[in-house]
Amino acid sequence: MRKRQGNARTWLNGSILAAAATVALVTGFVGPASADPTTQYVAVGSDTIQDIMDQFATIVGGGTIGSWDAVNPGDPANPHDTINPKAGCSMTRPNGSGEGLAALRKSINPNTTATTLANPPEPGCVDFSRSSSGPGANQSNTGDLVYIPFALDAVATATGPATAVTGTDPAVATAITHADDFTVGNLTTLYGCNSITVDGVTYVPDGTVTNATTQPVHLYVPQPGSGTRNFWGTTLGFNTTTLPACVHDHSVVTSAPVEEHDGTVFAGDADGLGPFSIAQFIAQGNGHNDRRHHVAIHNLNGQTPTVSGSLNTAYPITREVYNVTKLSRVTPGSSDFDPNLTAFLSGSSSLLCSQSLTIRNFGFATLASAPLGHTCGQVATNLRAFDPATNPV
Repeated sequence: MRKRQGNARTWLNGSILAAAATVALVTGFVGPASADPTTQYVAVGSDTIQDIMDQFATIVGGGTIGSWDAVNPGDPANPHDTINPKAGCSMTRPNGSGEGLAALRKSINPNTTATTLANPPEPGCVDFSRSSSGPGANQSNTGDLVYIPFALDAVATATGPATAVTGTDPAVATAITHADDFTVGNLTTLYGCNSITVDGVTYVPDGTVTNATTQPVHLYVPQPGSGTRNFWGTTLGFNTTTLPACVHDHSVVTSAPVEEHDGTVFAGDADGLGPFSIAQFIAQGNGHNDRRHHVAIHNLNGQTPTVSGSLNTAYPITREVYNVTKLSRVTPGSSDFDPNLTAFLSGSSSLLCSQSLTIRNFGFATLASAPLGHTCGQVATNLRAFDPATNPV
């Protein structure tokens, strides 16, 4: 369910069992209602998977799940507005995987050490968070949270289009004309603030044009708290907390913040290059919250981002995407075990994992197999996080 303050999209389609019976009939979004309702389950966090989780809320129906977008789609220029996801809950809207995780932690533990936003959630206001990156340094085999995977994504390099676009949605033509010939090694070198030479052209991070074979590159990452930012940094070996001098989370041209999987920064900067989810690129092309602004995504190591319109699972930079929740809530026998939340998210036969057509329509590949070690809905020990004794939620 895509939520916006004062203009929400709501779905009130009956019980969970009835929704499961009509899954195949639900294929798109319904129109906006007049106000935000309260919901039983609240999800916040990642931009990458917000659209598919909005659609999943549609499928579940009954106003049961509220999936709140990372940025208010009715007012994208003003992130971090206030949302009221449940009765008695008023909180700053989390933007990205990191802020969603922090909101979940605060909702579980009011005394958490997580860095929260100006108006953090009250206890019980967030039930699960969307994440495009895994547990990372917080991983613990005895952790209280669990990252439950449901799909495979890949992350490509993005630039402006090959040819300038005019009109109401203009975009400059990219000057990085050999981006399709880059390798992962080239990207690692660039994000380390070092030059590369590809096809006779020397690409210089934050450089200037000195001759016909020199091309400056402005390297971008999304906003702090973004799972894609953390994943990109881990993959390419740079610090995402203290960015290298040549890596930017604001446009070099306009100073506007970079929002993940939004082509605005590349449409306005001929020298811009950064990460873009292939699944998001496909989904936006399928009409789901399109904010590409004519962005182009590129081959890497000779692999194309898509094959026959679907995500290329052989692309060299792939990742699982997750929903994060308290482990005990999806563990039968626990005092706070929640059978409905478990039925939504946990296990290969969960309602979310059964949505293979929806998963593909939103650009992801399914996890029927385990290309990165996990299958859809798996509750895995190595995907647990926050040891209660040493690093509590």
